[in-house]
Amino acid sequence: MFTSKLLARITDGRLIGNPSVSVNSFSIDSRKIKRGEVFIALKGSCFDGNKFIKDAFEKGAVGAVAEKFVEVPHGKFLIIVNSSLEALKKIAKYKRKNFKGTVVGIAGSAGKTTTKELLAHLLSFVGKVYKSPGNLNSQIGLPLSVANAPIDCDFWVLEHGASKRGEIRELVSITRPHIRVITKIGEEHLEGFGSMEGVIFGNGELFCFFSEPFKAIIPEDTIEYYSFIPKEWRYTFDKKDIERYEITEEGVNVRVEGEEFFIPVPSLGLVNNLLVSLKVLKILEYELRNFKEAVRQFKPEWGRMEVERLKNFTIINDVYNANPPSVENAVRSLCLMGNKKKVVILGDMLELGKYSRELHRKVGELLNACKIDVVFFSGEEVKEAYNVYRGLKFYTNSKEELKKVLREKKEVLKGGVILIKASRGMRFEEIVEFLREVDNEFSG
Repeated sequence: MFTSKLLARITDGRLIGNPSVSVNSFSIDSRKIKRGEVFIALKGSCFDGNKFIKDAFEKGAVGAVAEKFVEVPHGKFLIIVNSSLEALKKIAKYKRKNFKGTVVGIAGSAGKTTTKELLAHLLSFVGKVYKSPGNLNSQIGLPLSVANAPIDCDFWVLEHGASKRGEIRELVSITRPHIRVITKIGEEHLEGFGSMEGVIFGNGELFCFFSEPFKAIIPEDTIEYYSFIPKEWRYTFDKKDIERYEITEEGVNVRVEGEEFFIPVPSLGLVNNLLVSLKVLKILEYELRNFKEAVRQFKPEWGRMEVERLKNFTIINDVYNANPPSVENAVRSLCLMGNKKKVVILGDMLELGKYSRELHRKVGELLNACKIDVVFFSGEEVKEAYNVYRGLKFYTNSKEELKKVLREKKEVLKGGVILIKASRGMRFEEIVEFLREVDNEFSG
């Protein structure tokens, strides 16, 4: 789609070298550059991509967009710009302007990635789909995703992330989604957003730019905050849309609009994600009954309510991240799983700022309200939840201490369903791996 000459024009940069190089994809990591890609040399507070341009050329980059001059190998090119990040955004805007399919933008406090994955999976049964990879939803990640998006798709499904106000507005200025979805509003990144009001209006930036009509899908309980969206553009979803549901270790059976769906993930959050995805399909005028088998075939991303059945207990691996809404979803899901022994291993919820103590105490009350058999708490912040919880409990301050206690108390785990949940920074995948070792230590 691009040539080096066109890239220079799009980025308002100065072209050095071959003006006729064809360009299909971009990378910001010189270590992972693939032959034929263009290296975008970003500069941040702790790194300077301009120092690695020569490395990128040596590894096969056909060109680079940078803020500094380097010698350009024969047949390749360099575009010098004032800001490499702004250049990346300009490339993404040009790609979006020339995309003729439907763009779905997703934001929210919990369930963004899983909703993106589920919706992209369902749409793949009716057309060609591109989804933003992994969790590339940031001020760098999403523009890079759009710059690399295939132009010949029917649908782009793009996740929009933010940790402070103004960030989603910037992303929407690039992506301009036709359908804009907020999955859930709750306590997240309060250090950056400052307050729940900041979370509400920060996510609400998804609905900026009224020059182009769009469809908005929002939780029913947020309608008072987003009433500025024209009524004819607005769709809502709520638990009342669910006619029936049942959750087991195997997954969730749910009835919506008279149709029965089975989601092979034991998560109430997935029910919410499904409601959102079905709303999108209805807006696109598809018959919901035609997606039953597609829903049944869905598999979540790593670390999101993944079920692993071992010889002596079952693990529910939900360690990808944690904030109050996602912890509530996970604990309530476990609570509804029949009469089996229920165990929770809980680490800190990070980035909650001055609200951390209060919100961890609320998690303790949640655990009291649910019939959990035993809870292992580990971390500094989560001690507030430990102090509130009244059931059988153990507290440690580190993962190494936690491993020691889990091994000592392994009989408590036997026959249980074990939910493991913590913020990404806690790296609780180590605990998942450790539990596999413990499972092999039981005699007989």
